[in-house]
Amino acid sequence: MNITKRKKKVLDTAHRLFIEKGYQATSIQDIIDEAEISKGTFYNYFASKKDCLLAIIELIETEGNQKRIELAIGKDKQDEEVFIKQVAVRIHMTRKYHIHALIDSVMEGDNLEIRKYLNQQFRSELQWLATRLREVYTPGIPDYALDQSVMLSGMIHHFLYVWNMGANKELEAERVIRFIIKRLKPVILEQVESGETFFDYNWLSVEPDDIPPHDRLDILLHDIDQLIVNVNGETLAYLTFLKEEITSNSPREFLIESVLLSLKQTFIKTERKHEINRIVQLVHRYLHDMEKVEV
Repeated sequence: MNITKRKKKVLDTAHRLFIEKGYQATSIQDIIDEAEISKGTFYNYFASKKDCLLAIIELIETEGNQKRIELAIGKDKQDEEVFIKQVAVRIHMTRKYHIHALIDSVMEGDNLEIRKYLNQQFRSELQWLATRLREVYTPGIPDYALDQSVMLSGMIHHFLYVWNMGANKELEAERVIRFIIKRLKPVILEQVESGETFFDYNWLSVEPDDIPPHDRLDILLHDIDQLIVNVNGETLAYLTFLKEEITSNSPREFLIESVLLSLKQTFIKTERKHEINRIVQLVHRYLHDMEKVEV
Protein backbone atom coordinates (compact mmCIF):
# COMPACT_ATOMS: atom_id res chain seq x y z
CA MET A 1 0.00 0.00 0.00
CA ASN A 2 1.70 3.19 -1.18
CA ILE A 3 0.75 6.13 1.06
CA THR A 4 2.09 9.64 1.61
CA LYS A 5 3.85 10.65 4.82
CA ARG A 6 0.91 12.88 5.69
CA LYS A 7 -1.63 10.11 5.29
CA LYS A 8 0.63 7.77 7.28
CA LYS A 9 0.69 10.35 10.08
CA VAL A 10 -3.11 10.42 10.13
CA LEU A 11 -3.25 6.62 10.26
CA ASP A 12 -0.67 6.49 13.05
CA THR A 13 -2.59 9.13 15.01
CA ALA A 14 -5.91 7.35 14.57
CA HIS A 15 -4.30 4.03 15.52
CA ARG A 16 -2.90 5.49 18.74
CA LEU A 17 -6.24 7.10 19.66
CA PHE A 18 -8.16 3.89 18.96
CA ILE A 19 -5.83 2.07 21.38
CA GLU A 20 -5.81 4.78 24.06
CA LYS A 21 -9.48 5.82 24.01
CA GLY A 22 -11.14 2.94 22.22
CA TYR A 23 -12.60 2.92 18.72
CA GLN A 24 -16.10 3.84 19.85
CA ALA A 25 -14.94 6.73 22.03
CA THR A 26 -12.66 8.24 19.38
CA SER A 27 -14.32 10.75 17.08
CA ILE A 28 -13.19 11.94 13.69
CA GLN A 29 -12.69 15.37 15.28
CA ASP A 30 -10.30 13.79 17.81
CA ILE A 31 -8.22 12.41 14.93
CA ILE A 32 -8.30 15.72 13.07
CA ASP A 33 -7.18 17.67 16.15
CA GLU A 34 -4.39 15.26 17.10
CA ALA A 35 -3.08 14.93 13.53
CA GLU A 36 -3.35 18.70 13.03
CA ILE A 37 -5.17 18.45 9.72
CA SER A 38 -8.34 19.94 8.32
CA LYS A 39 -11.63 18.07 8.12
CA GLY A 40 -11.37 18.25 4.33
CA THR A 41 -7.99 16.52 4.43
CA PHE A 42 -9.38 13.68 6.53
CA TYR A 43 -12.31 13.13 4.19
CA ASN A 44 -9.99 13.31 1.22
CA TYR A 45 -8.29 10.22 2.65
CA PHE A 46 -11.23 8.38 4.24
CA ALA A 47 -14.98 8.36 3.77
CA SER A 48 -15.55 7.56 7.45
CA LYS A 49 -13.92 6.52 10.73
CA LYS A 50 -14.61 2.93 9.74
CA ASP A 51 -12.67 3.36 6.49
CA CYS A 52 -9.79 4.84 8.48
CA LEU A 53 -9.75 1.77 10.76
CA LEU A 54 -9.86 -0.62 7.80
CA ALA A 55 -6.94 1.27 6.22
CA ILE A 56 -4.94 0.76 9.42
CA ILE A 57 -5.68 -2.98 9.45
CA GLU A 58 -4.89 -3.30 5.73
CA LEU A 59 -1.58 -1.47 6.18
CA ILE A 60 -0.57 -3.83 8.99
CA GLU A 61 -1.67 -6.87 6.96
CA THR A 62 0.37 -5.70 3.97
CA GLU A 63 3.48 -5.25 6.11
CA GLY A 64 3.08 -8.76 7.52
CA ASN A 65 2.50 -10.36 4.13
CA GLN A 66 5.56 -8.63 2.71
CA LYS A 67 7.73 -9.88 5.59
CA ARG A 68 6.55 -13.44 4.94
CA ILE A 69 7.37 -13.17 1.25
CA GLU A 70 10.82 -11.79 2.01
CA LEU A 71 11.54 -14.64 4.44
CA ALA A 72 10.79 -17.20 1.70
CA ILE A 73 12.79 -15.67 -1.14
CA GLY A 74 15.50 -18.06 -2.29
CA LYS A 75 14.59 -20.64 0.37
CA ASP A 76 13.33 -24.23 0.06
CA LYS A 77 9.56 -24.48 0.53
CA GLN A 78 10.12 -27.34 2.97
CA ASP A 79 12.49 -25.36 5.19
CA GLU A 80 10.82 -25.70 8.60
CA GLU A 81 12.72 -22.78 10.15
CA VAL A 82 11.49 -20.46 7.41
CA PHE A 83 7.94 -21.62 8.08
CA ILE A 84 8.32 -21.04 11.83
CA LYS A 85 9.60 -17.52 11.23
CA GLN A 86 6.76 -16.83 8.78
CA VAL A 87 4.14 -17.96 11.31
CA ALA A 88 5.84 -15.84 13.98
CA VAL A 89 5.41 -12.74 11.80
CA ARG A 90 1.72 -12.59 12.70
CA ILE A 91 2.50 -12.68 16.43
CA HIS A 92 5.15 -9.98 16.06
CA MET A 93 2.75 -7.76 14.11
CA THR A 94 -0.02 -8.31 16.67
CA ARG A 95 2.30 -7.21 19.48
CA LYS A 96 3.88 -4.34 17.60
CA TYR A 97 0.56 -2.76 16.67
CA HIS A 98 -1.48 -3.87 19.71
CA ILE A 99 -3.97 -5.65 17.47
CA HIS A 100 -5.84 -7.38 20.29
CA ALA A 101 -6.56 -4.06 22.01
CA LEU A 102 -7.62 -2.56 18.70
CA ILE A 103 -9.98 -5.41 17.88
CA ASP A 104 -11.40 -5.49 21.41
CA SER A 105 -12.34 -1.81 21.11
CA VAL A 106 -14.06 -2.48 17.79
CA MET A 107 -16.01 -5.47 19.06
CA GLU A 108 -17.66 -3.33 21.74
CA GLY A 109 -19.98 -1.88 19.11
CA ASP A 110 -22.17 -3.09 16.28
CA ASN A 111 -19.71 -2.94 13.39
CA LEU A 112 -20.85 -5.69 11.04
CA GLU A 113 -18.69 -4.66 8.09
CA ILE A 114 -15.56 -4.54 10.23
CA ARG A 115 -16.41 -7.89 11.80
CA LYS A 116 -16.91 -9.34 8.34
CA TYR A 117 -13.54 -8.00 7.23
CA LEU A 118 -11.78 -9.45 10.29
CA ASN A 119 -13.49 -12.77 9.67
CA GLN A 120 -12.19 -12.77 6.09
CA GLN A 121 -8.70 -12.05 7.42
CA PHE A 122 -8.96 -15.09 9.68
CA ARG A 123 -10.12 -17.24 6.77
CA SER A 124 -7.16 -16.04 4.71
CA GLU A 125 -4.75 -16.81 7.53
CA LEU A 126 -6.11 -20.36 7.89
CA GLN A 127 -5.80 -20.86 4.13
CA TRP A 128 -2.23 -19.56 4.17
CA LEU A 129 -1.32 -21.85 7.09
CA ALA A 130 -2.93 -24.82 5.31
CA THR A 131 -0.95 -24.14 2.14
CA ARG A 132 2.34 -23.81 3.98
CA LEU A 133 1.74 -26.86 6.20
CA ARG A 134 1.08 -28.92 3.09
CA GLU A 135 4.21 -27.58 1.38
CA VAL A 136 6.44 -28.25 4.38
CA TYR A 137 5.11 -31.55 5.77
CA THR A 138 2.83 -33.26 3.24
CA PRO A 139 3.81 -32.07 -0.27
CA GLY A 140 1.39 -33.44 -2.81
CA ILE A 141 -1.09 -34.52 -0.09
CA PRO A 142 -3.43 -31.60 0.63
CA ASP A 143 -6.30 -33.52 2.24
CA TYR A 144 -5.30 -32.89 5.85
CA ALA A 145 -3.82 -29.41 5.66
CA LEU A 146 -6.87 -27.42 6.79
CA ASP A 147 -7.35 -29.66 9.84
CA GLN A 148 -3.73 -29.07 10.76
CA SER A 149 -4.06 -25.34 10.09
CA VAL A 150 -6.96 -25.09 12.55
CA MET A 151 -5.04 -27.09 15.16
CA LEU A 152 -1.86 -25.06 14.80
CA SER A 153 -3.69 -21.73 14.92
CA GLY A 154 -5.74 -22.73 17.96
CA MET A 155 -2.78 -24.17 19.85
CA ILE A 156 -0.65 -21.06 19.31
CA HIS A 157 -3.49 -18.83 20.47
CA HIS A 158 -4.10 -20.80 23.68
CA PHE A 159 -0.42 -21.29 24.54
CA LEU A 160 0.16 -17.54 24.31
CA TYR A 161 -3.02 -16.80 26.28
CA VAL A 162 -2.11 -19.14 29.14
CA TRP A 163 1.48 -17.86 29.17
CA ASN A 164 0.24 -14.28 29.54
CA MET A 165 -1.92 -15.34 32.48
CA GLY A 166 1.13 -16.28 34.55
CA ALA A 167 4.07 -14.31 33.16
CA ASN A 168 5.15 -10.68 33.18
CA LYS A 169 7.21 -10.89 30.01
CA GLU A 170 6.32 -11.85 26.47
CA LEU A 171 6.96 -15.37 25.26
CA GLU A 172 9.32 -15.62 22.30
CA ALA A 173 7.07 -16.30 19.31
CA GLU A 174 9.44 -18.70 17.55
CA ARG A 175 9.89 -20.69 20.78
CA VAL A 176 6.20 -21.48 21.22
CA ILE A 177 5.68 -22.20 17.51
CA ARG A 178 8.67 -24.54 17.43
CA PHE A 179 7.42 -26.36 20.54
CA ILE A 180 3.92 -26.83 19.11
CA ILE A 181 5.11 -27.94 15.68
CA LYS A 182 7.38 -30.56 17.26
CA ARG A 183 4.27 -32.07 18.89
CA LEU A 184 2.09 -31.55 15.84
CA LYS A 185 4.34 -33.44 13.41
CA PRO A 186 3.50 -36.91 14.84
CA VAL A 187 -0.18 -35.94 14.63
CA ILE A 188 0.28 -35.06 10.96
CA LEU A 189 1.93 -38.41 10.25
CA GLU A 190 -0.77 -40.31 12.13
CA GLN A 191 -3.50 -38.47 10.25
CA VAL A 192 -1.93 -39.26 6.90
CA GLU A 193 -1.67 -42.93 7.89
CA SER A 194 -5.26 -43.12 9.14
CA GLY A 195 -6.71 -41.12 6.25
CA GLU A 196 -9.19 -39.48 8.61
CA THR A 197 -10.12 -35.85 7.94
CA PHE A 198 -12.52 -33.38 9.50
CA PHE A 199 -12.38 -30.42 7.13
CA ASP A 200 -11.95 -30.86 3.41
CA TYR A 201 -8.91 -28.92 2.16
CA ASN A 202 -11.24 -26.76 0.04
CA TRP A 203 -13.70 -26.06 2.88
CA LEU A 204 -12.94 -22.33 2.69
CA SER A 205 -12.59 -22.22 -1.11
CA VAL A 206 -15.06 -20.40 -3.35
CA GLU A 207 -14.69 -22.89 -6.20
CA PRO A 208 -16.09 -26.47 -6.38
CA ASP A 209 -13.74 -29.44 -6.44
CA ASP A 210 -14.92 -31.04 -9.67
CA ILE A 211 -13.65 -28.37 -12.09
CA PRO A 212 -10.82 -29.86 -14.22
CA PRO A 213 -7.52 -27.92 -14.04
CA HIS A 214 -7.67 -26.81 -17.68
CA ASP A 215 -11.20 -25.45 -17.17
CA ARG A 216 -10.10 -23.66 -14.02
CA LEU A 217 -7.25 -22.11 -16.00
CA ASP A 218 -9.72 -20.92 -18.65
CA ILE A 219 -11.86 -19.32 -15.93
CA LEU A 220 -8.81 -17.67 -14.39
CA LEU A 221 -7.50 -16.31 -17.71
CA HIS A 222 -10.96 -15.03 -18.60
CA ASP A 223 -11.16 -13.14 -15.29
CA ILE A 224 -7.70 -11.66 -15.82
CA ASP A 225 -8.59 -10.58 -19.38
CA GLN A 226 -11.75 -8.90 -18.08
CA LEU A 227 -9.61 -6.77 -15.80
CA ILE A 228 -6.88 -6.10 -18.34
CA VAL A 229 -9.23 -4.27 -20.70
CA ASN A 230 -10.19 -1.83 -17.92
CA VAL A 231 -6.77 -0.88 -16.52
CA ASN A 232 -3.50 0.68 -17.60
CA GLY A 233 -0.05 1.58 -16.36
CA GLU A 234 1.48 -0.41 -13.52
CA THR A 235 -1.70 -2.41 -12.92
CA LEU A 236 -1.78 -3.53 -16.55
CA ALA A 237 1.86 -4.61 -16.25
CA TYR A 238 1.08 -6.65 -13.12
CA LEU A 239 -1.85 -8.46 -14.76
CA THR A 240 0.05 -9.11 -17.98
CA PHE A 241 3.00 -10.53 -16.06
CA LEU A 242 0.67 -12.68 -13.94
CA LYS A 243 -0.99 -14.12 -17.05
CA GLU A 244 2.35 -14.89 -18.69
CA GLU A 245 3.79 -16.47 -15.55
CA ILE A 246 0.76 -18.69 -14.90
CA THR A 247 0.73 -20.01 -18.46
CA SER A 248 4.48 -20.62 -18.54
CA ASN A 249 5.92 -24.14 -18.37
CA SER A 250 7.42 -23.47 -14.93
CA PRO A 251 5.42 -20.86 -12.99
CA ARG A 252 7.55 -19.18 -10.31
CA GLU A 253 5.28 -19.18 -7.29
CA PHE A 254 7.25 -16.67 -5.23
CA LEU A 255 6.96 -14.11 -8.05
CA ILE A 256 3.28 -14.88 -8.51
CA GLU A 257 2.67 -14.36 -4.78
CA SER A 258 4.46 -11.01 -4.87
CA VAL A 259 2.40 -9.83 -7.86
CA LEU A 260 -0.85 -11.00 -6.23
CA LEU A 261 0.01 -9.01 -3.11
CA SER A 262 0.63 -5.88 -5.19
CA LEU A 263 -2.63 -6.37 -7.08
CA LYS A 264 -4.63 -6.78 -3.88
CA GLN A 265 -3.30 -3.47 -2.59
CA THR A 266 -3.97 -1.75 -5.92
CA PHE A 267 -7.62 -2.78 -5.95
CA ILE A 268 -8.30 -2.76 -2.21
CA LYS A 269 -10.31 0.49 -2.23
CA THR A 270 -12.01 0.01 -5.59
CA GLU A 271 -15.24 -1.54 -6.78
CA ARG A 272 -13.15 -4.32 -8.36
CA LYS A 273 -11.80 -5.50 -5.00
CA HIS A 274 -13.90 -8.66 -5.08
CA GLU A 275 -12.77 -9.47 -8.61
CA ILE A 276 -9.11 -9.47 -7.63
CA ASN A 277 -9.85 -11.52 -4.51
CA ARG A 278 -11.49 -14.12 -6.75
CA ILE A 279 -8.44 -14.12 -9.04
CA VAL A 280 -6.14 -14.63 -6.04
CA GLN A 281 -8.14 -17.67 -4.92
CA LEU A 282 -8.32 -19.07 -8.45
CA VAL A 283 -4.54 -18.72 -8.86
CA HIS A 284 -3.87 -20.55 -5.60
CA ARG A 285 -6.33 -23.29 -6.50
CA TYR A 286 -4.93 -23.71 -10.01
CA LEU A 287 -1.34 -23.98 -8.74
CA HIS A 288 -2.50 -26.51 -6.19
CA ASP A 289 -4.22 -28.54 -8.94
CA MET A 290 -1.04 -28.46 -11.00
CA GLU A 291 0.96 -29.86 -8.09
CA LYS A 292 -1.51 -32.73 -7.82
CA VAL A 293 -1.16 -33.47 -11.54
CA GLU A 294 2.65 -33.46 -11.28
CA VAL A 295 2.56 -35.85 -8.34
